[in-house]
Amino acid sequence: MNESVINIGMYVTYALVGAAALAAIIFPIVQMFGNIRKAIPALVGVGVLVLIVVFSYSISSSEVYENAGPVTSQWVGGGIRATMILIGLAFFSAIFTEVYKFFR
Repeated sequence: MNESVINIGMYVTYALVGAAALAAIIFPIVQMFGNIRKAIPALVGVGVLVLIVVFSYSISSSEVYENAGPVTSQWVGGGIRATMILIGLAFFSAIFTEVYKFFR
């Protein structure tokens, strides 16, 4: 097969994937502003997640890991801490839910 046909197919594929990605980002935002009252719980959840990531990043050290700079090392440490915080919250949430169901 001719290489130019393959290249054209790849460019069309890239354009379609880009269009799909833009649609997947833009349409939910448009829907959110269409009914802002229903979007408030989701926005609160995103805000809490951002706060957890900022908190985790701020308490992590910038001790340099192998093959990484201090900024990258701090982001890695923050990501690990944020993951541990979210796992802990999920664990305690599951326990709380089961205890609540038991006494209800």
